[in-house]
Amino acid sequence: MLTAKDGVHDEAEALDTGADDYLSKPFSYVVLLARLRALVRRGGPARPVSIAVGDLTLDPAGLRCRRGEVDIALTPKEFAVLHGLARRAGEVVSKRELLAQAWDFAYDGDPNIVEVYVSALRRKIDAPFGRTSLVTVRGAGYRLEATS
Repeated sequence: MLTAKDGVHDEAEALDTGADDYLSKPFSYVVLLARLRALVRRGGPARPVSIAVGDLTLDPAGLRCRRGEVDIALTPKEFAVLHGLARRAGEVVSKRELLAQAWDFAYDGDPNIVEVYVSALRRKIDAPFGRTSLVTVRGAGYRLEATS
């Protein structure tokens, strides 16, 4: 975190709420670069190359989707919605959460746009394969389930 706040309580709060490091202004570029190198050396948690939910596989790095051995072409927005569901497979994900994950923070349109993309995903990832892995949970959101 790079900030103008330089109090010890500000720094403690930032670190307690998830910041990896804290640097207040004014700062030295030499120190900033050294801290960045230290963070890179520290590494991060290993992330899976792909996400599998049953026979549905998503490759977030390549924006690819497959059902079994069949590639499924998705638009970037469809992929973003599906990725939001796949990361929480088996859990209910609300429209609001999907909007926050897949749309710009400044999106001011109709939240029912999520329904449009869920419908398109069902036509692409479920219907051609005789599956119902994308489930509507009335009044709560959507759940992606593993199906075989």
